[in-house]
Amino acid sequence: MSRFSLFLLGTLALSSGCSAHLIPVPTRPAEDSGFTVEAIPEPAGMAPAAAPPFRLQPGDVLSLKTISPAPLEVPRLSVDDAGFLHAPLTGAIEVAGTSLEEAEALLQARLRRYDRFGIVSLSVVEPAGHRASVLGAVVRPGTYILGGPTRVTELLAMAGGVSRNDGDAESVELGDLDAARVLRAGEPLPISIPRAFAGDPRHNVLLAPRDVLFVPSFQGAAVRVLGEVKHSRLVPWRPGLRLSEVLAQAQGMTAEADEADVRVVRGPLSAPRLYRASVRALIQGRATDVELARGDIVFVTKHWFASATDVIQRLIPLLIVPPVPL
Repeated sequence: MSRFSLFLLGTLALSSGCSAHLIPVPTRPAEDSGFTVEAIPEPAGMAPAAAPPFRLQPGDVLSLKTISPAPLEVPRLSVDDAGFLHAPLTGAIEVAGTSLEEAEALLQARLRRYDRFGIVSLSVVEPAGHRASVLGAVVRPGTYILGGPTRVTELLAMAGGVSRNDGDAESVELGDLDAARVLRAGEPLPISIPRAFAGDPRHNVLLAPRDVLFVPSFQGAAVRVLGEVKHSRLVPWRPGLRLSEVLAQAQGMTAEADEADVRVVRGPLSAPRLYRASVRALIQGRATDVELARGDIVFVTKHWFASATDVIQRLIPLLIVPPVPL
């Protein structure tokens, strides 16, 4: 049996007892006793730690100078992918994971075979090996150089923040920060990105080279707006999304719309619930603006739609044709 058949059967079963008097939609999904979503557990955070000392990484670019009667100067030397530095007269020296002072000592010991009194000086031209990546629903995904101690919120700012969809009514965030994670060596850190933005030092941690910040999109988390609206839409869901907002993004209702009878279909397609909201009462200040849940379907009825069965018969064909995403 198809998902739409399950939807139809479940809704018709529900409507048999409430065709004349549908239940008013709760103001917030949390007030809907029959609707539950899987909660995302909040990570515990990490103990605040001081910035670790600078350690050379593959990709770092250095300059080399020697203080000597026969000075040597190399403006750019890169640490290769294997962690080795190839300098004149020294050959390959493994420097990945060492400090600048330790790397200088390694080079100086090798150069003493040719220059007994030379003193090696290294400086960082570009810390290109100290990079972190930002992936997912951000404005500028990519890899960014960590020029110094860098925290999670600073990296997200480098990437331009969460991507947004500038619709007809307002700008809507497309990234799910609650589900965003920082991966280190392939393992997620126990931190919450929203808590990091709230200034919690246990969550706004310092990044390490090769960390990856992934911000998933609200893919699949959307609200459909169908029926007597000027433009049927698939509106990206976000916490706190209101009925008035999605109707505005659908550019309002048509002249045939019944402002006192807007239906909200909520829950799994196998066992949905059908609620009624009144935009007329909302405009008149006699009702509160309904907060929608992810996956809700908002259906604006015509004046002559009297029963839930009539609504479902009109709604099913619309569900088959995907609405235009914002």
